[in-house]
Amino acid sequence: MFVSLSGGCMLRDNRFTDIIINGLAICAALISVVGTGYIINHAFQARRDEDDASALVSNAISGDIESQRKLAACYKEGCPPLPRAEIIGCAWRKITLDTGGNLPEDQEQARVACGPLSSSDIEISENAKASLQRRIEARRAAAGVANP
Repeated sequence: MFVSLSGGCMLRDNRFTDIIINGLAICAALISVVGTGYIINHAFQARRDEDDASALVSNAISGDIESQRKLAACYKEGCPPLPRAEIIGCAWRKITLDTGGNLPEDQEQARVACGPLSSSDIEISENAKASLQRRIEARRAAAGVANP
């Protein structure tokens, strides 16, 4: 039995159609498997990013100056999963001035981070800085570390 398609191609019987349908089903299954792997990989990457951000915040709260600098940059520029938050970035830059001994690089970064903020945003940043410093002091007290 021959079937004519609109393109002028002839099929001998339904076997050829079955082969095409089965081939397409196999392709769809492979795409599904690859897609699932892609989704799982990105879910694990998101989890790693969250863990890295959590460790960065924890280290910054512990008083690690490099973590504080990196965290300030993350809040200024945005680095997932941390959101862009210029006010918090400014607060962390001010904390690095206290922690790092007021280095010229830290002064410049604080100027860049805090300069564009409005006076009300600066006030909010000062409140955030005070709150973060209380957390840092509490962490130091809990660890039994003397105030530098």
